[in-house]
Amino acid sequence: MKLSCYALKADPLTIRPAPLTRPWMDKIADNHAYRCLPLNIANSHGWEVLSPCAFTATWSGGIHARDLKLTANDDYPRLADFAVTHFAYGIVTFHLSYLFRTEPGWDLLATGPLNSAKDGVAPLTGVIETDWLPYPFTMNWQLTRPGSVRFEKDEPVCMLFP
Repeated sequence: MKLSCYALKADPLTIRPAPLTRPWMDKIADNHAYRCLPLNIANSHGWEVLSPCAFTATWSGGIHARDLKLTANDDYPRLADFAVTHFAYGIVTFHLSYLFRTEPGWDLLATGPLNSAKDGVAPLTGVIETDWLPYPFTMNWQLTRPGSVRFEKDEPVCMLFP
């Protein structure tokens, strides 16, 4: 299966192979969590798309787009080109800046990084028919309660695998 990634901007987001390690697994005595082969395979399956900046999403709990505020924490000048709220209800939409194409009969699953819980927010998983889709797709996360959630620079905002 061949996956092609076409950058739609001169400075696209970073894509990297998904890493095997997880901070919570590193804290377990004797690296015991890494002895689970299915967990390790899932951790490193696919590719991650990384955030270009550190930012905070603050949600009041309301149903309108205006109830979610996105603030760059490192003075990143183009946050609105990367993260917005299209769907309201505390949903953050990430523009990935790529057109992905797969061979006929292959789709991409887009989700958050596997085995990596993030307090206060959850990735919304989708299957994208990249064997025919002629335009880019977005990745969405939904805040699970009112309050603030911080995303760090180079933190994965999307994990992709066929």
